[in-house]
Amino acid sequence: MNNFGFNTSDFIGNLNLTIPAGQNTTTTTINLVDDTNDEGDEVMQIRFLDLVEPIVAANNRVEVRIVDNDFTVAPWGTPLEPTYNQVASTQPVGYYDSLDGLADTELRDELQAIIADPETVRAHTYADVIDILKEADQNPENSNEVWMVYTEAGRAKLDIQSGSDNEDKWNREHTFPRSRGDFFSIEEDDIADGINVFWQTKADSLRHGNSDAHALRVADASENSSRNNQHYGQYVGPTGTEGSFYGDVARSVLFMEIRYNGLQVVNGFPEPTGTGLLGDLETLLDWHRNDPPDDFEMNRNNVVYTWQQNRNPFIDQPLLVEYIWGDNVGDTWLQSLSVGESGLDGVIVYPNPAKNRLYIKGLKSEYNAEIFSVDGRLLKRYNSVEDFIDLNFASGIYLLKLNSGNQSLIEKIIVE
Repeated sequence: MNNFGFNTSDFIGNLNLTIPAGQNTTTTTINLVDDTNDEGDEVMQIRFLDLVEPIVAANNRVEVRIVDNDFTVAPWGTPLEPTYNQVASTQPVGYYDSLDGLADTELRDELQAIIADPETVRAHTYADVIDILKEADQNPENSNEVWMVYTEAGRAKLDIQSGSDNEDKWNREHTFPRSRGDFFSIEEDDIADGINVFWQTKADSLRHGNSDAHALRVADASENSSRNNQHYGQYVGPTGTEGSFYGDVARSVLFMEIRYNGLQVVNGFPEPTGTGLLGDLETLLDWHRNDPPDDFEMNRNNVVYTWQQNRNPFIDQPLLVEYIWGDNVGDTWLQSLSVGESGLDGVIVYPNPAKNRLYIKGLKSEYNAEIFSVDGRLLKRYNSVEDFIDLNFASGIYLLKLNSGNQSLIEKIIVE
């Protein structure tokens, strides 16, 4: 009955059977051991050995799934029920310091120098990605499952697709499709050789985009096939889902443009494939702005960093997106402009500086908002705030106050 991790420590019972003379059946009872160890789900395989003629096993190698009830639950939420500010970035001190004071092309080039540094960044095999994703995309609600990006649900880690059958299986989804990025595998990609075996890589190592875990996600195998290589905007996810993956995939493909020479995220739906172009930039910017990084995404950034020794900067510093593709292109970047933590647990306010619209995420009840001048004059009141407020103020520094019952938050905001 031993099968990979399932062994004699997991069950009790007599495995040596004798059919008495004159009879044709016998029975035994096998009891599973319900320990307190989180071993993950396993598969027991019942095999018959040393059968004496003329006995023949009619059903040999019968597999039975053993679901471990000792799974753990993370202190942060799934993308469907996100939490914020509970998972801290593990970026090294000063990781982004060299970006300060830069703008436009210089900012883009220096960011690439950080996340594609050939002295530190590592590339692993496509087979290694399975192990990376089992940790990075682990379902916060059940450590024995992974979280599937488009279908917004958990699935047992055991159910990875290994053949042509993709029903109720999961596999590795390239958010920047291979056929559009012209990635490819080599023979060594079939070997999972672990975290300490890696290739050196640089910005021109486009082939390594094939196994870059920052842009690979767990996906339902059949949904992955349905998405195929569609551009985002053409593809918006399965009917009935809530789009909890929008910001995640936006930041992953924007990462790829900076990380690898030869890739670009553009407006529209360019054809043909194999050109390194992926759309739609306008859609992805909208997804990024309306679905900011949550704890699930920060945790996966931390996990991938332990393997690849680079980070997705648009998770650590979301406002960088505006300085490279959005409203602040050409402006000088300073880390002090990035999203700050609020005084209310789980509430984030961004972007800051802002122009016409300020987004507010993480509100768990009905809030009112007030905008004050720096000398304390009330300028505008907003009732029943949900996701954003429109500012329409002259350039300058203001105070935002959020109120709900006896809870309040005050943040300094800059309007450009």
